[in-house]
Amino acid sequence: MKTLLLTHKADPDGISPIIFLKMLGTNFDYILLNANDIIPKVQEIINNKSYLNYDEIIITDLTLDKSTCDLIMNTGNSQRFKLFDHHAFNLVANDYPFGTAISTNSEGINECATSLFYKYLANAYPTIFDKPSVREYTELVRLSDTWDWAKTNNLQAKKLNDLHDILGRDNYIEYYSKFLKENNEFFFTKEQEYLLEIEQGRIQRYLEETEKTMFHATIQGKKCGIVFAEQNRSLLGNYLASKYSYCIDFVVIINMQQGISFRCNKDEINVAEIASIYGGGGHVKASGAPMDNSLKKEVIKLILKDKNMFNM
Repeated sequence: MKTLLLTHKADPDGISPIIFLKMLGTNFDYILLNANDIIPKVQEIINNKSYLNYDEIIITDLTLDKSTCDLIMNTGNSQRFKLFDHHAFNLVANDYPFGTAISTNSEGINECATSLFYKYLANAYPTIFDKPSVREYTELVRLSDTWDWAKTNNLQAKKLNDLHDILGRDNYIEYYSKFLKENNEFFFTKEQEYLLEIEQGRIQRYLEETEKTMFHATIQGKKCGIVFAEQNRSLLGNYLASKYSYCIDFVVIINMQQGISFRCNKDEINVAEIASIYGGGGHVKASGAPMDNSLKKEVIKLILKDKNMFNM
């Protein structure tokens, strides 16, 4: 049996399904995608029929629209597909037999893709996944991704996210694939704790320095703070939204490589709605939008003051 995993490239919630499949010993390929790449990719593998090279296609932490879900159903092979997603702005996949799309469960707990996928795997393969280390790891990913860690000050969840940034994606995958399989309890090593302490100091300096560059503006009639930043976007967004809640409704973080992030901490603000205006989406308090090459070229032309520089 061979599996194709299509998952989000940005954070532990997107890459943890890779770790789980490695623990399972599955023969699988994986493709890491940005949020706006998933629909074209699914359409591509269906249209060129390359999905038929796999017994199952698993999609995690990425959102499909109704037309793409219908396309899957029309293949006559929808049983090959499984989707696990939690983005509240579009849970349409939950209406299809292959979809598990839940943002907040019946107990009022915010889900993430890793927690949804874990429940499926723990039920199917309890001897591998139903143990304290994997349960604790999954909960820390959930707390970090949903930002619920901040409500309870669960610093272990923040540490896990920071360790992902320290190790880098590939090393993080390799380390936890082995660690979770070999250990019954979850813990950070002394060496990791030392690195995390250093990283926390670096992050705090980065937040304070970036804060000094924030512009104040109005978007869609709401006040916002705008910064250019490439690192620690969730922490930066929460830091600025909390510190300046008296004068801004949400934060816009522009990363020329990865796109635009929107963050807020006010109940009356839904940044997923704001992100959708710019071709994006996500969660009520944390969303994003793409920055395509045509927009980047316009920015370059403005900076270099040459409107014709790309006319070749």
